[in-house]
Amino acid sequence: MSNKKPAQPVQVGLFGDSISCPNIDNLPLIVDPQGSIEVLAPGSVYQPLLLSPRQDYIDVGPGKLDEHEEAFVRDLIRRLYPAGNHPKSDKTPLKWDSKEIWLKRNIEKRDESFRLRVDDSDWFYPDFIVWIIDFETHTQTFGFVDPKGLTVGAGGGWSDYKIVSTLYMPHVVERQLTANDQKTEFEGEEWTFRVRGVLVSTSSFASLSAQAKFNVRDEMGHDVAPTEEDFKRGRIVFQPPPTNGNRNLGYIDDVLQLLIKDTPVDHLMSLSATMFENPADFTPAIELEYELALRHDEKAQTESEFVAYLLRDYLKPDANGHFGGWASKNRRRQLMDYAEEGKWGFGAEKASDIRDHPTPCKELWMRKMKLK
Repeated sequence: MSNKKPAQPVQVGLFGDSISCPNIDNLPLIVDPQGSIEVLAPGSVYQPLLLSPRQDYIDVGPGKLDEHEEAFVRDLIRRLYPAGNHPKSDKTPLKWDSKEIWLKRNIEKRDESFRLRVDDSDWFYPDFIVWIIDFETHTQTFGFVDPKGLTVGAGGGWSDYKIVSTLYMPHVVERQLTANDQKTEFEGEEWTFRVRGVLVSTSSFASLSAQAKFNVRDEMGHDVAPTEEDFKRGRIVFQPPPTNGNRNLGYIDDVLQLLIKDTPVDHLMSLSATMFENPADFTPAIELEYELALRHDEKAQTESEFVAYLLRDYLKPDANGHFGGWASKNRRRQLMDYAEEGKWGFGAEKASDIRDHPTPCKELWMRKMKLK
């Protein structure tokens, strides 16, 4: 047996300083009997956040943070506390204006961990739970954030299970909670409970937008590369690389705003979740709902495929800021195939009547229903 005394474990601090055990000032350190080390960060509840030790022989588990995950935690705290006066206790929430934020590490493949799944895909375990409590609006947002390289990590593009789980599945979960009549009460009052997610891309915007799997359609139906705003509507935010040792922390603002505020795409996702829940009972009432019903009836699709095609057609607004311009034009073109022919060739429906029809999606749906 070697008589060599093991070196003292050393942790790299969240904010760049070296933390040597057991002298911990800002972050409590826990050492289990096997020598594994876990570090708690302010606002972390239920499960410790883990940083990487400098010595390879020190076992850190379960699941240490990689550099991008650690950067997200550090950037979040720095953005909320630019003066460096962040709370020192894991029992103290982070503050965002009048809101509280509790940050939780979501460990993969644990029974108690949060996970999402679409169709028959693998389970998606987002890296962080960002629970936002808004006392002014009585709203609790169960947010999740996953810093991920998407150039390779989202091989399916818009149909990738991690992307569909982030955009679409929260609305499925909310539908299930509503169906079960589950209500959120806090301190004797009823609160609104929301589930929303964000993917923080550690791949650059340039590398992601250059890939055809992320193309979107403009109002003329052409496949074009998405802008950063298009990606943001798709709940993908880019983590910028540091410049001269400092990173632009504006992406943290985008992440938090996406967690508490919906985009036009969220309305689409909510309608889609309602339709897939019980297609037979989905009765369209407005033009957008008729367009979704047409998509659902046209061919058998998985929910991932349906969401992917929807995103391609609706992520990019037209010149007037309206979404789904190509979808509406395409339905108007299809309506020509269902134009009414006059008896003996007389009184046929004019092309102008179809071109100027105020609700082409509804009209096309109704004419298709007549032929069934």
